[in-house]
Amino acid sequence: MTNALELIRVELGESQVEVRLLDLAGLGEVESLAAGYLTSAEAVEYAELRHPLRRREWLGARVCLKLMVMRQGRVGDPLRCAVVKDPRGRPRLVFTPELAAGVASDCSLSHKGRFTCAVTSSATGSRVGIDIEEVSPRLLRLARAFAHDRDVLLGSRSEEERLTILRALKEACSKVVGRGMAMGLRAVTCEETAPGRHRVQMDNGLELSGWHTIHEGYVVALCSGTGQKLER
Repeated sequence: MTNALELIRVELGESQVEVRLLDLAGLGEVESLAAGYLTSAEAVEYAELRHPLRRREWLGARVCLKLMVMRQGRVGDPLRCAVVKDPRGRPRLVFTPELAAGVASDCSLSHKGRFTCAVTSSATGSRVGIDIEEVSPRLLRLARAFAHDRDVLLGSRSEEERLTILRALKEACSKVVGRGMAMGLRAVTCEETAPGRHRVQMDNGLELSGWHTIHEGYVVALCSGTGQKLER
């Protein structure tokens, strides 16, 4: 079951952070895959999804994460771990049968177009957020909702690529703090301090480390942080 699925390694952040992509085209028949990867509680959540693409993306992200931790040697069976959400909606990977305990290292999930992606961090006390966005002109008409002139990127890029990098970084930031769609992305400022590395700051003073790379026309962005402000 696992050998047919190829995970693409993405080099982002530090050695304690692992990022992988999974091409959705390689999933094959999703219903049989779901039976092999989803616990009973996850299967209930999966059954509530009606749109075929949404179901494929949701499943693909969890398959990607579970394959990661299996290949890290943390668990031998995808049915022995489950993705659950905390009160803020942030995902956590926990191991059966004690699903309320045994929380693994921090993780985050994302999906867009061809790819799903997942990240795990083994750094004590850290929180991570991952986002993947396709470089596309569609963000040109949405730019005022998330970008501003305080954002700084190095080098010469097309406007589509620039906006995609900013959008992905700010979405990743929102996943670190656990605010999701409720967070105003214009409250986040990104400054590229070296190629692919960023200082990501929120209006409340919270500062995160950020990274990005581009893979086959998609921006993959990671944010990571520690500290008491993340608990607020």
